[in-house]
Amino acid sequence: MKRWILTLCLLAFGGAGLIRAQQPVLRFGDDGTFRIAQFTDMHLDASTPRRLAEAEKTFARLDRVVALERPDLVVFTGDVVTGAPAEGMWRRLLDTMAARRVPFCVVLGNHDAEQDLTRAQIARLVTSCGGSLNTLNEAGELADRELEVLGHASQQPALVLYCLDSHDYSTVEGIDGYGWFTPAQVAWLRNCCTARTAASGGRPVPSLAFFHIVLHEYLAAWRNPGATHIGRAAEEECPGALNTGMFAAMVETGSVMGTFVGHDHDIDYLVADKGICLGYGRYSGDNTTYNDLRPGARLLVLTEGERGFETWIREDDGRMVDHARFSDGKITEIAVER
Repeated sequence: MKRWILTLCLLAFGGAGLIRAQQPVLRFGDDGTFRIAQFTDMHLDASTPRRLAEAEKTFARLDRVVALERPDLVVFTGDVVTGAPAEGMWRRLLDTMAARRVPFCVVLGNHDAEQDLTRAQIARLVTSCGGSLNTLNEAGELADRELEVLGHASQQPALVLYCLDSHDYSTVEGIDGYGWFTPAQVAWLRNCCTARTAASGGRPVPSLAFFHIVLHEYLAAWRNPGATHIGRAAEEECPGALNTGMFAAMVETGSVMGTFVGHDHDIDYLVADKGICLGYGRYSGDNTTYNDLRPGARLLVLTEGERGFETWIREDDGRMVDHARFSDGKITEIAVER
């Protein structure tokens, strides 16, 4: 049974009629599971023949993982296209997703808008694809998204996914460094989670959040010897210059059980802190920028009715590494059969 429905409809834009696909409906499958693939920091770049050849390897990886894992959703967590001309690479990615007929959502990283496309131009490209779950905000950029995953035989959400813009660089004079969530974004997420809990009779709806730049709380959690964890850190984390309380909002509302980021290419760990799994994806690109881990993608499998998930990294040679379960606020490794 297909887990998303794609129906064509006629929409009018500025008086001109354009055929555009309705956004897919996400739903748990008949087996009670929902599968997500996270690709992060693909760094697609067509600026030189060598970099274009590396991008071809990245597209092949995307195809292999989607064909093998059969995800119900793909999330791209930033630094997707990081070379000019950028439009051709974005269109190639969107065409690939359309051909695979897998719904997807994009959040931007700090390098995506450094090329020859603005954030608004990228957003128009991404939202033009029928499988995209992205929408535009008032500025014409990619909006923060609250995505419902319905129960397999229900019209009620059994899971909620938040795809958030962690921005790129500081815009405050005198403060250098990477961007951060605005207080308005923190309030928005808090309000969304609170409303979901009220609508479900006081029970928080299990949720995951995806964004690019790591939260400050990752650093202390990873360095806490008492925290359950798996994976590795071969470089220092690079959070935003300010901490505006996004993690606190997630903890206080009790809805978000996991966050997944990219940004730091040589880190792929998961660590549990205050009931939340703080996770990285695996660097998904090739040799267009620095990287010392074998490229791959993170997979997440959620079971309807359970507050937790299984996750692993799928590498190029098909190996499954760091297979783990997050449940009851702890990370437990699952032995991989050899």
